[in-house]
Amino acid sequence: MKLAQFIRTNMELLLQDWEDAVLEIAPEMKGDDSRVLRDHARAMLEFISQYIEPPQTTGESASKTLAKNAALLSGIGKAHATHRHQQGMSMVQVVQELRALRARVTENWGDEQKGLTERDIGELVRFSEAIDQLIATAVSNFSARKEQETRLIETMLKASLDPAAIFDPAGRLMFLNTAMAALVEAPAQEAIGKTPRELGLDFATEFQEDIVKTVTSGRPQRKELHHRLSSGRDVYFDCQLVPVFNDRSEVEAIVKTSRDITERKQVDHHIWRSANFDSLTGIPNRRLFLDRLEQTLLEAQRKDSSFALLFIDLDRFKQANDMLGHEAGDRLLVQVAQRISTKVRAMDTVARLGGDEFTLILKETGRKGATDAAKALLTRLEHPFEVDSHRLHISGSIGLTVFPEDGKNADQLMHNADQAMYAAKKHGGQQVKIYELWMAQSESEHMRLNRELDDALRENQLEVYYQPIIDTRTGAISRAEALLRWNHPSRGLLTPTAFLSNTELNRMTDRISAYVLAEAVTCSFRWRDLSGSAFPININESPASFDTRSLMDQWQAQLEKIAVDESSITMELTSASLNNIQASGSNLVERLGLAGSRLSFSIDKFGIEPFSPLALQESRIGSVKIDRELIKGAGEGGASDRIVEGIIAMAHAINIEVVGVGVEKEDQLQFLSCTDCDYAQGYLFSRPLRQGDFEAMLQRDRHKKAS
Repeated sequence: MKLAQFIRTNMELLLQDWEDAVLEIAPEMKGDDSRVLRDHARAMLEFISQYIEPPQTTGESASKTLAKNAALLSGIGKAHATHRHQQGMSMVQVVQELRALRARVTENWGDEQKGLTERDIGELVRFSEAIDQLIATAVSNFSARKEQETRLIETMLKASLDPAAIFDPAGRLMFLNTAMAALVEAPAQEAIGKTPRELGLDFATEFQEDIVKTVTSGRPQRKELHHRLSSGRDVYFDCQLVPVFNDRSEVEAIVKTSRDITERKQVDHHIWRSANFDSLTGIPNRRLFLDRLEQTLLEAQRKDSSFALLFIDLDRFKQANDMLGHEAGDRLLVQVAQRISTKVRAMDTVARLGGDEFTLILKETGRKGATDAAKALLTRLEHPFEVDSHRLHISGSIGLTVFPEDGKNADQLMHNADQAMYAAKKHGGQQVKIYELWMAQSESEHMRLNRELDDALRENQLEVYYQPIIDTRTGAISRAEALLRWNHPSRGLLTPTAFLSNTELNRMTDRISAYVLAEAVTCSFRWRDLSGSAFPININESPASFDTRSLMDQWQAQLEKIAVDESSITMELTSASLNNIQASGSNLVERLGLAGSRLSFSIDKFGIEPFSPLALQESRIGSVKIDRELIKGAGEGGASDRIVEGIIAMAHAINIEVVGVGVEKEDQLQFLSCTDCDYAQGYLFSRPLRQGDFEAMLQRDRHKKAS
């Protein structure tokens, strides 16, 4: 039987034999549809069987036929190589496959023939020629593809703005793109063959360790790396090291890809600083102070050491502030912060609690060392300050307490330091008082107000007032803001600014917030419109509520308990609060935005504090309230007009509604209406009203609208 006829007759057997050979050479092909392998092989075998048959024409025609068949065979070989390349086989595997095909076909045919004639040998030669041509075509095709891939990948890497490089297992550079050359600050040809340490990279040591880990484990490594350029600029990268294996499954190279995250790091750092440092003085704020105090306490307990806590309240600051104005007062506070920080060790913490109150944590310090430090600080504060060509003389009242002699937890130590400071104030100020047990019988203004506020919660002295928010298009009351008031038995009606700053220190904020939320939800239900929709109410939330995850959890529990999904509540945050949320690493808005809930969020005092439009979108903020300081000058053709117009345009561009706050004049309302501001709030419409009075006003407005 001729070879060509043998191939056609035993096609299915040969196809099965070919499939077995392919799977033996390339085990990774297992699991693929065998018909894909066979169908492709069938076409090749059918054409080879035609190719090896001698032409039945004249010599000239035979020559042309062979040339034509050779060209067709080359095309089939190219198609086969392309197909195998797409399936993931290597050039070596394709060559092995075709050689195995030749060996198995000739072996099976030889067994059946039991001896070859001269004509058979001619067919066998043509068969080998066909296989050789297929092999040559496959090698050529693979080589061309690999060269093209190499060019494309090299061009892509060189054009990439992110540093990319290839290292050998010892950590020497084999390839680097333009961005990587800029990072190492050396031409690519000079950097090849050198290690990161030889190139002077700041992350060289840890990077070398990561290369070793990649080589020994055979697994990718990922981490953030920092480097300072010769210009002094700091750059940060998110880097990934990926091992490259040879045919013996050994790591022959490591590919490093990087993404420049410098800008993101700078934004994160700005957000973190905004959340943890006082914007005026640049020293730690109350939030960071509380965290440092807890950390210092844990460290002292672990080391069995002591530390001191100082509370500092400035004497005669109010007189200086009233005489020179708030801006000069702020400049004085900046100088005070600098003077308190002088000669303070790096391990210690100076913080501003608010107003003219400062704190100082002195680590690993006993009573005598703390007393000496406090007296030295008092002496520095007594030196005159120069503010706007004025020489000011102020001083300080300093309260001092020591761990563990005076107290063993943060609350007790803060209480002690506050009492000692109050004692210094009570005895004329300008002195240091060390906590003693007799001080427990006296109380400071802060402590007295907090005790009275605790009584106010139990005795229902707190009350929620409501101020209308007007739709600028219709003039109707569309919603209201809930505002807390304290009916103090002796001091009269107090606004939150008179007492809420104290609650942030003693963690009473969550109890007050729960009360305001419950009252607002009740009224939201009570003031439903004719369609049955709940009346929209905004509530303010103190930035202190977002300082700890425990308060977040309490908020979420409250929202689940009172069926907030049926009400229409908007929680107002400040830009600082939003910064705190992002800096804490948790998405509070997402956590409180319960599934199906109608709870929404707004940014209060917008336009004064720094903000990020991207953060507004990511946090699903529904509205912003333009600060009253900007509204005050609106409609006069000045800078305020341009700022307000810009805020409204920006907010509307990202589908956020805008409320103008502090509207007191018709000109301001007219300006907001002309600039497409959605809502307005202020004394032009009404002062904050008691619940009953607001309800009567709302009913009149609805009746007027209906008629």
